Amino acid sequence: MTLPRQAKLLLSLAAISLASGCIQKTYRFGIANEERLATLPRTPNLITVGGDHPRIDSIERTVQYPRTVFRKWFPPSTPEVDPTTQRLKAVQTATDYLDDNGLKGVFVDVREYNPREQWSRLQNNKLVSPFWKYTGGTLYHVGYCVIPQRAFGMDSYNGFTNTLSINSTSSSTSLLRAGYVKKLYEQRYPGTYIAVNWLPIMPLFRDSAVASDVLTYTQVKEKWPLEKDLLPEVYGQLGGEAISQATSFVPGMPFYFRPLLTGAGKAAGGATGRVVAKQREKQLSSTLPATLIR
Repeated sequence: MTLPRQAKLLLSLAAISLASGCIQKTYRFGIANEERLATLPRTPNLITVGGDHPRIDSIERTVQYPRTVFRKWFPPSTPEVDPTTQRLKAVQTATDYLDDNGLKGVFVDVREYNPREQWSRLQNNKLVSPFWKYTGGTLYHVGYCVIPQRAFGMDSYNGFTNTLSINSTSSSTSLLRAGYVKKLYEQRYPGTYIAVNWLPIMPLFRDSAVASDVLTYTQVKEKWPLEKDLLPEVYGQLGGEAISQATSFVPGMPFYFRPLLTGAGKAAGGATGRVVAKQREKQLSSTLPATLIR
């Protein structure tokens, strides 16, 4: 395969993934399959807020140091919103989505790092079969222990423990991760579904479906500021994911090319998302009061 053909393949996959993440004409709240709905948890969602954790906090300060120095040298033009306030808004956005879709029994961890509790949740999670819990779930748990997402400000959803972890201050990111809860709840065999998405290309279908769901949700709920932030993030994630998955089929590619191409795909996707957001804003400005699109 020549380089031009490789480039065409990568671009084609990126285009397909971006197109499949489009907004739906109608939105389905909750789980459509009544039989599946009867097997899902009915307990209220539980929010846990992490306290001080000296070792993790030390790692976080180290990770955030370059950003802190940069902002000290180049202060933002507008005053920054308090991170705690932003994070509370992110948590509210995610939990509103869960409640609106009737998704129960989810553990929502806010800046929490508790390996013992995570292992307990893994053992007690009835959504996933024991085989997948103690194979793939164990691997996820090791990753959770070794790479504390709290220190890196990463949001995620772990289907093996049914835990939505919110560590960033981004409402759009927390909403996108909450979308994975709904997608998993729709599956008859959640553990197998998680494992299938370890295969090449398969994450593109999952991520596109989740992106389509949350984007449509923001439109139906008339949350334009949230949708505006979500569009570049969704398109950037899909663009980067498409390129990352496609490079696994290109033989002989140097190892350092993959992150570079993935970054380029994410940047291109983000730019596309911003263009879409501007077009959407123009459309809304002609039909809605200005106060609703700020």
